[in-house]
Amino acid sequence: MSVDTAHSRWQEPFTVFQTNLQEVDATMDVEAALDVIERHGADTWLVNAGGISAFYPTDLPYHTRNPFLADRPSGDFLDDAVTAAKRRGLRVIARLDLSKVPARVAAEHPDWLFVSRTGASQIYNGLYSTCLSGAFYQEHAVEILDEILDRYPVDGFFFNWFNFNERDYSEVVHGICHCRACTARFAQFSGGRPLPEDQRSADFSLWRHYANSTIAALAKKYSDHVAPRDRDLGLVLRKGAPIVYHEGNNAFLHMPGKDFWPHATAEAVSAHVSARPEVPLVLNAAAHIDSKYRMGAEQPEHLAQYLIQAIARGGNPSTYILGAPGRLPMTSSSLAQHVTRFHRDNHDLYARLRPAATIGLVRPGLGRSGYAAYLQSLEEFRGVYVALQQRHLPFDVLPHDELTDMATAGSLDRYRLVILPAVGAVGWATANALDEFVARGGHLLTTGDSAVTEDGTVELASSPALRRSGPELSDNDVWSTYATLDNQHHLDEFRYDGSVVPIFGNNAHYVWKPSAERAGTLLTQAPWGPPEVSYGHIASGDPAVASLRYGAGVSTMITWTIGRTYREFGKTEVRDHLLRVLEPLAEVTLSAEITDRVELILGRDEQGYVIHLVNQTGAQRRSFGPHVLVAGGRLVLHGIDESRRATALVAGHDLDIRNEGTTQIIELPVLGMFEVVRISPC
Repeated sequence: MSVDTAHSRWQEPFTVFQTNLQEVDATMDVEAALDVIERHGADTWLVNAGGISAFYPTDLPYHTRNPFLADRPSGDFLDDAVTAAKRRGLRVIARLDLSKVPARVAAEHPDWLFVSRTGASQIYNGLYSTCLSGAFYQEHAVEILDEILDRYPVDGFFFNWFNFNERDYSEVVHGICHCRACTARFAQFSGGRPLPEDQRSADFSLWRHYANSTIAALAKKYSDHVAPRDRDLGLVLRKGAPIVYHEGNNAFLHMPGKDFWPHATAEAVSAHVSARPEVPLVLNAAAHIDSKYRMGAEQPEHLAQYLIQAIARGGNPSTYILGAPGRLPMTSSSLAQHVTRFHRDNHDLYARLRPAATIGLVRPGLGRSGYAAYLQSLEEFRGVYVALQQRHLPFDVLPHDELTDMATAGSLDRYRLVILPAVGAVGWATANALDEFVARGGHLLTTGDSAVTEDGTVELASSPALRRSGPELSDNDVWSTYATLDNQHHLDEFRYDGSVVPIFGNNAHYVWKPSAERAGTLLTQAPWGPPEVSYGHIASGDPAVASLRYGAGVSTMITWTIGRTYREFGKTEVRDHLLRVLEPLAEVTLSAEITDRVELILGRDEQGYVIHLVNQTGAQRRSFGPHVLVAGGRLVLHGIDESRRATALVAGHDLDIRNEGTTQIIELPVLGMFEVVRISPC
């Protein structure tokens, strides 16, 4: 008999503590570890079972037993751990890592291994990397699952490093696997095409699609394989599984431009929950700095931020330490336990928490234009993200590659405004879905080259533009150009009124539809040097913003990369230019008056609004440090005509509310790391 996954216990909130064990931990005291886990507030233990090193006496010939099991009285760490956890009422997720095998297994099964374009294996610390296309993952992984399930009452499995081994732990890029299985499977997938050589190849995006499809197919294979067992098993993978996970870690070597992005966790969790709310997500927060410094404990406030941002956006918190608790100085979890306990103690709230923002901000995908173009789109996205966050306008993150599915499911319709920040061409299906969203009454704002093909074709029927006129402009062609939403009556006197903001990144000229409404103007380029002659900006004839009523909604276009401009210059005047355009479209009913170093995340349950306020005053160059207490903040509810009650759940008391016409003002308590405010009718 199989378990109904729609009523699985994994659909309810859960909290995880992962002990990522080293071989020497096979002799650890499991009772002492469970004491730590329970104090932390976790109800689930994610613990090593097998893969690179089996923490139980496996009988599979290719599965290597941990040599330190010989020093354990029982000889079976996994049995001791599961038995002790069950006695305390905790669930156990068995951790597997099949990404590498020792030399003995590699010699016996060369067809399981990663092979570079030059024919070389990938060897790291004496271990050979395997390939997801090969027989180890495709055929033999389920044998390991069966052996563990036959012996131990585990509640689920987590697969570590479940991806194609394009790079190793030392950041050496090995590229796309060219093993026989990859060659044959990609040819079948692509209609006979050869494997691309690297990410610069024309078919790289097609290979990326193949890789994602392979991961999803394996996830389904494993899920289907264990489904007939009469156990409510959770399968946790990075994508395509009944439970997905995202890892929160500093990963300082991977920061684009070496730029710390303090909203990374909230962004990733929001993108998943917005698109696939029915699939639980675990935020696996690493208590160490990075893989290069595994014994260096993360700053406690940084680790706590991962978990706060995760629960605020609807994820399940997981704290991940290296080794047996207490053996290594993993002091970073000292603050994390406050978040985990709060999540545990407010189970009913998080069981019913759903996104409630009226703005959807689309996060760009890698796309077909390459990594450099993706980084530019990412900067645009981040600039818009920060503008919304600093004004405390609630929004959700929407994944670009799932917009069509969201539209089909009807989940786009909960937004009044969807923002496409310079994402490039979107394709016919997505463009059609967005047009229908606007026609039904939604508002759409595009910036830069969103929904415009490389040849200048405008994909959206709802766009105010007919077509691009000429090539896209960048670098020298946009330097010393400006945008203004204010009337300029004195240009012939070289005098400018109101707000005039610089244009950076990309821009383009368009032919506009006759019914398009145009506001403001772009100012033409003038010399930028020497100073004596750097004047002469005149109206270009291009608007600062153009809009078109389409059906019951409005489609609005800013032709230039205003988000990148804000990211580059940090001028609040640029931010405010953007907000002047989007705020009337968003119809926001709740905002905040508080320092812009606080992130407001809006959700709701059956009782009403649930607002998470995340204190990010501790954001530093590469991490979060100690935060500053924030006093004097207020929540503002617009258009309210009934009495409300507001409760601060972290502070533990009701809040003062006063009415100013149809606006209600809620006075906030002093904000520490975070606060959660529930607003419900009296």
